[in-house]
Amino acid sequence: MLPRLNRLTSTKDFQNVTKSGVRIYSDVAVIYALANPTSQKNSQIGLIVSKVVGNSVVRHKISRQLRNIVKDLLPTIPSNIQIVIRALPTITEKEYIDINQTLTESINKSIVKANV
Repeated sequence: MLPRLNRLTSTKDFQNVTKSGVRIYSDVAVIYALANPTSQKNSQIGLIVSKVVGNSVVRHKISRQLRNIVKDLLPTIPSNIQIVIRALPTITEKEYIDINQTLTESINKSIVKANV
């Protein structure tokens, strides 16, 4: 579980990041990142794992994997950024190691692209 300070929870924040943030596409997820230099003190991360990914069991498994990856990356993420990770259906075909590597690269690219 991510710390409460690092969770993106409000619908308005999700919409703001997905509409006006930068996008990075990978084969497992789409990463949206939005830099907010003055409005926040902690990095915030949200996950979108829709029914397109699979049934409830599959979605919860993917969510747990994504949270675990993000938890390990949290110390390297700048404090003034909001990130939304939207899982794609192809994520179910990948192994955890591949998901971890791809997601790490994509998040790092999104941070650079967001000019943090």
